[in-house]
Amino acid sequence: MTRLTFPRNLKPMPPRVLLASAFKPFGVDDPYSRRESKIELYHNQLTREQGVFSMRDFMNTFGLHVIANNIEVPTTVLDFPTLARFERELRNDYDVVGIGAILPNLMKVKKMAETARRVSPRSKIVVGGFCATLPRIKELTGADEVCVGEGIGFMRALLGLPEEFEFKNPDIFAQSTEIFGVPLIGIKNPHIVVGLGCSYGCDFCSPSHFFGRRHLKFFTDGRKLFEEMVRVEKRFGSNLICFIGDDNFLLDLKRAEELRQAVVESGKVFNLFLFGSADRVIEFGPEKLAEMGCGTIWIGRESRLAAYRKNRGVDMPALVAELRRYGIKTILSSILLLDGHTKENMKADVDEHLACNPAFSQFSLYSPVPGTPLWERLKEENRILESIPFEDCHAFKQPWFIHSQFSLLEAERAQTEAYRRDFFELGPSVMRFMAADFEGWQNLKDSPKPILRARAEFFAHNMWKYRALLPAMEVLAPTAEMKALIRETRRKIESCFGPANLAFRAAAAGIFVAGRVREFRTRYFGDGDLQPRTRVVRYNERN
Repeated sequence: MTRLTFPRNLKPMPPRVLLASAFKPFGVDDPYSRRESKIELYHNQLTREQGVFSMRDFMNTFGLHVIANNIEVPTTVLDFPTLARFERELRNDYDVVGIGAILPNLMKVKKMAETARRVSPRSKIVVGGFCATLPRIKELTGADEVCVGEGIGFMRALLGLPEEFEFKNPDIFAQSTEIFGVPLIGIKNPHIVVGLGCSYGCDFCSPSHFFGRRHLKFFTDGRKLFEEMVRVEKRFGSNLICFIGDDNFLLDLKRAEELRQAVVESGKVFNLFLFGSADRVIEFGPEKLAEMGCGTIWIGRESRLAAYRKNRGVDMPALVAELRRYGIKTILSSILLLDGHTKENMKADVDEHLACNPAFSQFSLYSPVPGTPLWERLKEENRILESIPFEDCHAFKQPWFIHSQFSLLEAERAQTEAYRRDFFELGPSVMRFMAADFEGWQNLKDSPKPILRARAEFFAHNMWKYRALLPAMEVLAPTAEMKALIRETRRKIESCFGPANLAFRAAAAGIFVAGRVREFRTRYFGDGDLQPRTRVVRYNERN
């Protein structure tokens, strides 16, 4: 990497930086994108086949904001611009233009780099994100520099800033936009970038290997993390806080225990979303997680055929059930198309996943991403399908490698079937979410621990919303079996909190109409009409 320099005859001024995400639209068929490759966590990965029951939301490109908030130079972050908006911003004479993206957006990165070279020829172009691990990325995009790994240190070195810095979490969030066809306005769920990566190094895991199998911690002290939680709760008016970047928060059990103690002492109730491996969840314990404020946890189940150490000896159904007793919702992710998968045993694998009854499910295809051991192995075995465009190299349609038992179309159908089974056999994820809250309330309302009783009160406060939603969900459900599942959840909640009153029934009628309108629009016009808003944030501006 070459440090940024400037002509000596110019007045010394701090360099100006532009950091941009890939341009929109997303999830549409065009020269740069594919309809199946959406950038939404829920609608793309977790509630993929759930139609109108799927939550629609968009997250800030947190990596760009984290870098911008931790370099002491004027920096603009351009989140989800159109190509025209990106070009217009380039005319503001930036010294560095950074573009961050994942592999399926590589052609967008190439187009943006070409645009930057044309509009702002003196700018140094930097490409980062998971696409940066692709061999020959410089030649493919025309970039001057490529950032693989932690980006703050990279940019500080490029800009000639001191290596040491005190981490500052940016004000970032997920913007909820719609559910049941009802527009959601002003709902922002804040994020804290607790750290990066995971040291376990599973062969398929891009984040683990992108950061060199290191568990990088921006918050090493649990009490400091608690202070940041209090700050963002006040800033956004929401106790739903997502810990992102850190792919295994519970690797540092000392930090987790410090955070738990701080939360318990405060008496505050949080609703945290975090990632944790099954072995560490068991070691820390579901009750401590509940006291800490964990509301949702993502656990990688992977497969009955995989011998990843994090899952050895784990009774996954029992673990998910125990978490649910405390009102903790589990996102359970499994991998399809491991080398040992056949049509018969992969179905059995999905059976075992569904038997865990998680609140949300992810069924991703085994994905050889550059920079991972899986990529290196399949490359050596000549199994990578080099002719498949980068736009199709994502884990949610067809594989881009040769599997001995599945054609590309068979793999696509198997994945769709897994998601559809999750929806039709277990019911909508939003219903499972409500059921877990109710179970948590039942089990914790008489707890001898004040923090757990406060947690039960938080669950009880949510029940009024559920009583308005469940009647509409029952009518919108596509099958009699699903209607029965929703009806049973509704019966349990109403038996303790009372039936829906006139206002709730009126709200349910409105939700039903909005849901039918969304179904009509999706059937005839697709669901690509929802796009993330362009967000422009300027850091370290000097007057």
